[in-house]
Amino acid sequence: MSQANKQGRYFPVVLAYVIMLVSIPIFWMLAVKFSGLPPVIMPPPSQVWSVLSSEWSSLWYHTTVTIYGALLGYGVANLFAIGLAILFVYSPWSEHFVTPWMVVIRNVPFVTVASILVVTLGDTLTTKIIVVVLVSFFPLLANLVKGLGSASPVLIDRMEVLNASRWQVFKRVLWPAAMPYYVAAHEIAFTGSIVGAIVAEWFFSRKGLGFLIVQSTTEYRADRLYAVTLIASVLAVGAYLLCRLWEHWLFRWKRR
Repeated sequence: MSQANKQGRYFPVVLAYVIMLVSIPIFWMLAVKFSGLPPVIMPPPSQVWSVLSSEWSSLWYHTTVTIYGALLGYGVANLFAIGLAILFVYSPWSEHFVTPWMVVIRNVPFVTVASILVVTLGDTLTTKIIVVVLVSFFPLLANLVKGLGSASPVLIDRMEVLNASRWQVFKRVLWPAAMPYYVAAHEIAFTGSIVGAIVAEWFFSRKGLGFLIVQSTTEYRADRLYAVTLIASVLAVGAYLLCRLWEHWLFRWKRR
């Protein structure tokens, strides 16, 4: 693909994000002006920016706490999802045994699960990791199972005719077939891990963005609440864009 074609292809995408970034403060100021709400309820962008500048060290610390918990929980979720997906492929009977448990866990009210974890484990990193795993695990597992099952039976038969080992079949046929599904799952699961970490902190933690949301609400600090919301939104959008960049790099051979 020529350089001109690349620029022509990505220009609309870049333009869309630029328009979004410019539109947010404009709509925000219009909402402040026409809503008639006092700054204590709906602070203007300048007031929120002042909070971001004056309280940056505290906001940055709590942001890193949230990112650390989200990444750690997301890594554990990936390990469990990949392990179970492989187990389902090579031991189909196990899927029938595990699926009912997955359905039960998936459909238990999230508030109840978080409350039980708080009572059982307390304010620990383990509690946050479990919450993040519960949020991001199921999209990963569902897409991996579907992706591994989409591998061409013809290619598998040919590999077996060539006396390929199970590892070789998995590496050369099953995993490449699952990669598009696996990458697509990250766009939902990775952003969900950020939300899961914040929700976990909102329930029980004494640090992190979720804790700041609760603290700002109880102190009627709308300016800091908006600042934390802005940071959380940037993290979620950043996680999504990272997934898209990874997908763009991983499947660059398709564009050739």
